Amino acid sequence: MPTQGTQSQEINRQRILEAARTIILENGMAALSMRKLAQVSGLALRTLYNLYGNKENVVLAVFDHGTRGIETALSELEHAMCRGEWKTSYYISMIRVMEHVFLDNQEILKPAMQASASLYRMGSGAAHAMHKRRIKKFLNTLETAAEKKLIWGDLDLEVAATLLYRNFFSVAAQWAAGELDDRELVVHGRYNILTILHTLITTPERQKNALDLLRELKE
Repeated sequence: MPTQGTQSQEINRQRILEAARTIILENGMAALSMRKLAQVSGLALRTLYNLYGNKENVVLAVFDHGTRGIETALSELEHAMCRGEWKTSYYISMIRVMEHVFLDNQEILKPAMQASASLYRMGSGAAHAMHKRRIKKFLNTLETAAEKKLIWGDLDLEVAATLLYRNFFSVAAQWAAGELDDRELVVHGRYNILTILHTLITTPERQKNALDLLRELKE
């Protein structure tokens, strides 16, 4: 059971994230600073440093919190696989959730994603830990699919999970940087995921369904 101190810390963390979102939306990423966060959140500067350490970790937390829907989508896919009859359309449902995670929150996620991508390239431990957690979630989902004999189980599923995540994240990073528009985020993202899944799926019928989902993008 959470202690009062733990609950208070979590409340303060949420206040800081809300303050960060407000600053970024109103004035842009360049306006974000620990002092500005303290001012907008109404918390002591020391509290901010105790909870997050630095501004970069706050930005990463904004991105992490804003994209939790990715993990929710994977959990829902895994539960669907465990319930019984498999439908390839479950894949597209998962992908659509992932797309909306970005498209519905792009004003805050685009700048936060660019900043978090820079942190990852700079070797941020927190950024690497977040991505490793997400890849592990992809791996868990693939392992469940392999147990249900929906995909080939004798392949390196860890490599497949890493490629699925990194390929989609790479597309989203290009979109956040303005290199791809919203339509291209959808098309490139689906191709990156579905072309990999197509090679993993065990039956010709399911493979055809996966290809049909890609053909829909041409219409």
